[in-house]
Amino acid sequence: MTFHARLALAAPFALALAACGETTDVDERVVETPELETPTDVTLPEVEVEYPEVPVNARTTVDYAGTYELRTRDDQVSTITLREDDTYVWRAPDGTETSGSFTWGDDESRILIEREGETQAYAVAENVLYRLPAADAPTAGERSEETTWRRSDPAPAADDQAGPAQ
Repeated sequence: MTFHARLALAAPFALALAACGETTDVDERVVETPELETPTDVTLPEVEVEYPEVPVNARTTVDYAGTYELRTRDDQVSTITLREDDTYVWRAPDGTETSGSFTWGDDESRILIEREGETQAYAVAENVLYRLPAADAPTAGERSEETTWRRSDPAPAADDQAGPAQ
């Protein structure tokens, strides 16, 4: 067989083999996707937190009798109820209560509570108590929600003022 004859026989055979190979179809469909919106910066409004000033002689200028609460970040609540007869009831987040008498500081703008073997000082302002780091700490200065007890009830009724629950 001559070269040309061999080529003539081999050519169809080579084309048949090539046709058996894998081919990939191109999917020409167009898929529409919604356009993505650019993220928008969310600016929350600033909330002005009110911290009333501690007046000179809060004992006679502030209606201090009532219940104050302190909420922690994990939503635990402690309360202090102050009475006009200088007694208090302290309720811990677990519901336990302690009661006793409080004294007024020399400036008449802070109260001192003996609790769990230590003296705790609070500056008294309209509808708030500010926990002070020490009995002689200034009543003015930086305030935070972690040390601010906010009034939750009005003053106790006159018949509740007979004395602390023991």
